[in-house]
Amino acid sequence: MSQMPKEGRFEYGKMDRQTGAQWVHVTPEMARAHPQGKVNIPIIVIGLIFAATGIWKVWGYLEFGYLSLLLGGALQLLTALTLLIRAPIALFFAGGQLLLSLFFTVTGGAMKTLSVSGPADSLFTLGFLIFSALSLFYLFEGDRPNLIYRHRYRSFAKRTEN
Repeated sequence: MSQMPKEGRFEYGKMDRQTGAQWVHVTPEMARAHPQGKVNIPIIVIGLIFAATGIWKVWGYLEFGYLSLLLGGALQLLTALTLLIRAPIALFFAGGQLLLSLFFTVTGGAMKTLSVSGPADSLFTLGFLIFSALSLFYLFEGDRPNLIYRHRYRSFAKRTEN
């Protein structure tokens, strides 16, 4: 069982007037040592879904040869890996997933594919867009992901200083 470091740094952000909360930034070591700094089941599920869709896209590349499938699959595998090893850049990759999914769906490439594909492919595309949006919301707004990837937590304690 890991212990909290004996010395650390707490940097307090601005107080939110509506909620009374403020972000408190800590060192990466402090975040990793805290019990809430561990990867939990929702993050594991998000990582596994990104990994599964990444493997599926790489397999699609091997089957059909579209380079976009290889690049998309590699990015999804990289997102899954960085999420599970608690790398802060994982949030950037997860955000990129949503933006790329929206971009390819709207710009025609995916729309042409969906117009000739069956309902299963259309549902998969829609499901992945919804999954990407919900997972991104959790990763950016959840207290545990903020501690894990941004090394900060939301404090509701009243402070007289600052």
